[in-house]
Amino acid sequence: MAAASRRKTIWVWVIVLAVFAGAVWVAVSTIRSSLHPLEVIEDPFPDEDTRPETSEVSRGPVNFLVFGQAASSNQTLSIFHLADGRRRIDVVNFPAGTRLVTNLDDVEATLVEVEELTGARMEHVMLWDLDFLTEFESTDISPQELAEHPETPSADDVWTTVLQEALDTRDPGQLQSIATSLTPYVAADRGLNTGRITDLARSLRHVPADNIASCTLPEDITEAQLADLVEYFATGEPARCADLF
Repeated sequence: MAAASRRKTIWVWVIVLAVFAGAVWVAVSTIRSSLHPLEVIEDPFPDEDTRPETSEVSRGPVNFLVFGQAASSNQTLSIFHLADGRRRIDVVNFPAGTRLVTNLDDVEATLVEVEELTGARMEHVMLWDLDFLTEFESTDISPQELAEHPETPSADDVWTTVLQEALDTRDPGQLQSIATSLTPYVAADRGLNTGRITDLARSLRHVPADNIASCTLPEDITEAQLADLVEYFATGEPARCADLF
C-alpha cells in the first residue's frame, strides 16, 4: 500500500511538473495572486467575440495551447487538456510539420486555427524553450545539435521526456529542483498567475496514473476524425484521446 501511495504521489508531481514547471513552487509559497512566476506572453489571444465560450462549470475542462521553440522558431504544438472534473489529463500532440495550422510562429493565428479546428477554447498559452531538454541527463540531444536541427524533437518526444524524467525521480526535493530549473525556459499568458496556477494545481491532486494519456493527431487526418476530435473536446468522450485514432 505504501508503494502504491508513493507512486500516486509521484504522478501528482509529474502532472504539476509537466504543466506548470517550477511556477507552482512559487505559487504555493506566496499570497500575491497577481504575481507572474513565468515570463509573460503579451496579448496571445484574438478578439473575444470570435472565440468559443468559456465553461461555466465548476472544475470544468481547461485547455492549454503549448508551443515548443528551438532556434528562435516554434517547432512543436500540443494541447494539454484537463478534462471535466479535473480527473483526467490528455496531451494532444500535433504531428511534426503539421498542415493543420498555417504558421506556428504566429501564436495568435495558430490559436485561432486550433480553436476553429477543435471547437474548444484555449484558456491558456504556454511557450517552452526546447533547450530545457538539455537539462535532463536522459536526453541524448546536445544544445549544439538542437540548434542545428531544431525540428528533431517531436511534440510526443518532448512530453514523454518530461514525464519519464519525473517518473524516474523518486525524491520530492529532487523533483522540486528539476521543476525550478525548468522555470526560465517557460513563458505563459498573463492570466496564468500564481492564483490561477495554485487553483489548477490543487484541482489536479487526485488524478490517477491511469487517467493520464497522450496521443498524436494523424498526419493525414480525415474529416470524420476531425469531427470525432471536436466531439471529444465537447463531451469528454472517449475518455482517452488515444482511443480516437
